[in-house]
Amino acid sequence: MPKETGFAEAIRLAVEQLRDVDLPARCANLGLPEPQQGVIKLRAFGEDMVLRESDFQLFSAGSETPAKSADRILLLHYLLCDLPLHITGELISFRELTGGQFFWGPFRARSVQPLLRKIGGDLELLENNLNCFDWQPVSLGDLGARIHVFGKVYLTLVYRAGDEELSPAADLLFDACIKRVYEAEDATVLASRICLNLI
Repeated sequence: MPKETGFAEAIRLAVEQLRDVDLPARCANLGLPEPQQGVIKLRAFGEDMVLRESDFQLFSAGSETPAKSADRILLLHYLLCDLPLHITGELISFRELTGGQFFWGPFRARSVQPLLRKIGGDLELLENNLNCFDWQPVSLGDLGARIHVFGKVYLTLVYRAGDEELSPAADLLFDACIKRVYEAEDATVLASRICLNLI
């Protein structure tokens, strides 16, 4: 199935399931602002965005152009989480997600490997590029960054610049609460989205 066709079907199914959801209660459970006047105004991927309740269409604030399908899918799938979400502080590898072992190769190919090719050992470039997101430094690797996605979803980048003997290396870690929200396929889309912006 072509990617855009797959995205369209995933969006259709998610919108269908969200029709009967109590959105104010769901947003409160997931750390999202309460809907007001038919929209949810939120921070997502480092920018102000608006989700329209009538059709669950996602826009950049002040724009009438719909956001990327991948961004919309990730947010809609987040809203499908029907349990209160609590950040645990425990960081886990992608491989610990459902399907993570199977998707490990594609996950790396679509996220960390392009990032390493572009950034190499240039930590200054990486830190500068991180400013397109809302992020905080963490004491991991040569440069660690806790990147806010939306709501209570964060991605932690651990980057090592390498030296004469070791090549640059990077890991992407998730808070353990992500297992309530995403399986490997969505987590791969999320990681790819973050890394492509960083390059």
